[in-house]
Amino acid sequence: MTQPDLEQVFRQAGWPGLRARLFHLYFVLRRPMTLGVRGLIHDRTSNSVFLIRHTYVPGWQLPGGGVELGETMIEALARELSEEGNIALTAPPVLKSMHFNRRASRRDHVGLY
Repeated sequence: MTQPDLEQVFRQAGWPGLRARLFHLYFVLRRPMTLGVRGLIHDRTSNSVFLIRHTYVPGWQLPGGGVELGETMIEALARELSEEGNIALTAPPVLKSMHFNRRASRRDHVGLY
């Protein structure tokens, strides 16, 4: 028995693909703008970067997610790092750049810390 191609496992077809597209359409129509955060966590001692792998998108990603209503970007970053990697901020993070993600939506903005 051969191992399945991991990228093939993440491709969405049938009902899961249709469901993902319907959710995307709903958010495009109902949410005027989305704001997200990503954190670049670098360990100097091992010269490594912390990445996560979600089940719903292929590949490795920086930890992060959406900013909830009433939450600041820094609060969202702290929450996402805690949830996804059990990482606590020890100093105020520095906003390095803001990105406008045209692939996901014309209204998707992500701050990189």
